[in-house]
Amino acid sequence: MKNLVNKFQSLKSATFISINNYLASTSGELANHVVNVNISVQNAKESDLQKLKNCTPADLKSISVATGISFETVSLAYSEMLTSAIRNLSENKEDRTAQSQGQTGAYFNITPAIRVHLETMTVHVFGQAISKTVLIKGEYKTVNSSDKTLAKNAIKKTLELRSDKFRDFILGNADMLKVNGDTILIVR
Repeated sequence: MKNLVNKFQSLKSATFISINNYLASTSGELANHVVNVNISVQNAKESDLQKLKNCTPADLKSISVATGISFETVSLAYSEMLTSAIRNLSENKEDRTAQSQGQTGAYFNITPAIRVHLETMTVHVFGQAISKTVLIKGEYKTVNSSDKTLAKNAIKKTLELRSDKFRDFILGNADMLKVNGDTILIVR
């Protein structure tokens, strides 16, 4: 663990790492992931807010046409996303959404990329998901999302929002990490 922490503390900027043979707890999927660590969540939120503010009614109409979801539903989804993005940039943590508050209070950060979940005491690697290569497919739940949720997903994709791509990986669910050319084996 000391070597792992030292390796991550030595990273001075955003760095791509590999998380290999990661076993997803919920689906049983086994995959290799490329993750960008030491990325500023704050900068991603600010960038996403700007993209949302720059979104025009014509953009929303295009999303409505492309998805077949009513313009009213797309507009409502957009309005909720914009409100949430503004709230989550508040300096006052109590003004942020419940999800944001929960994430802030759930972890102890060792480095920007390594944190400990305070309830389970599991060590997590945190970063922006870049790619995933599935080695063994898992069993995925069928999700019946509402039109508003589908509209939010379409807006995120169309505007290329970044803050939604941050992920936590439970360190004990992987076999190895590759960080700056060094391989770190994980004992499960």
